[in-house]
Amino acid sequence: DMGFWLVLYNLMINKISSKDNTTFKYVKKLFDKSSFRKKEKKFIVEGTREIDLCSKSKFEIECIFVSDKKNQNFNYSNIETILITEDLIKKIIYRESEGVFAIVKEKKQQLSDLKLNTDELILVLENPEKPGNVGAIMRTFEACGFKKIIMIDTKIDIYNPNTIRSSLGAVFQLNVFKMNSEDIFDFFKKHDFKVYSSFIKSEIKFTEIDLKERCALVMGPEKSSISEIFMKNSDELISIPMFGNVDSLNLSVSTGIILYEAVNQ
Repeated sequence: DMGFWLVLYNLMINKISSKDNTTFKYVKKLFDKSSFRKKEKKFIVEGTREIDLCSKSKFEIECIFVSDKKNQNFNYSNIETILITEDLIKKIIYRESEGVFAIVKEKKQQLSDLKLNTDELILVLENPEKPGNVGAIMRTFEACGFKKIIMIDTKIDIYNPNTIRSSLGAVFQLNVFKMNSEDIFDFFKKHDFKVYSSFIKSEIKFTEIDLKERCALVMGPEKSSISEIFMKNSDELISIPMFGNVDSLNLSVSTGIILYEAVNQ
């Protein structure tokens, strides 16, 4: 296979073995700094499964890095592949068993460009604080067959390595946008969305609302409630009944419960 030998040749001539290597410094900065990822419009993806999902979702893969201790099966003979020592790759990736990661370019897309279904459900995450929770939510959201998430007033980077890892690559199959809370209501009004916000003190149970219509489900931050703007502008505030002594649920769990009610409906 000519492709295999081309990859092997690339690996032999491109090997990173020093932390002072310019490429390694660049990659490490991409991994560590959200502001740098934003500036470069690139991010790091770890693992063959996730890299495959990127490729299938039409993300452009710039190059792939492989540990010199791993024997990878390559599907990407047309993409530059760089060998890197095991010691250095451990500074970039979490799952050492695979020993592979890629630099991927962000995809340009606008919320206004997307087609909306008559029964569209958009998930709104207001100021989420934990990348791992966001990734878990994305995984459930994709499993439910939904596609559009809007993150409001958050510092979390959509392509944070923790988010990618905990979403198991679901982030690449979704349309995820960042907006501020003022603009979002103009969008929902224009497109006839009902807005349902989760609020722990509400008397209305999440099973009592019509999730079959075009709607937005708003989930607040981990440590506090939804903000005043969602309190005032939502069509309904909804809650999940709790029967034990705990006073709250994990954000990804509560989101999953309501999403599956939408699927059931």
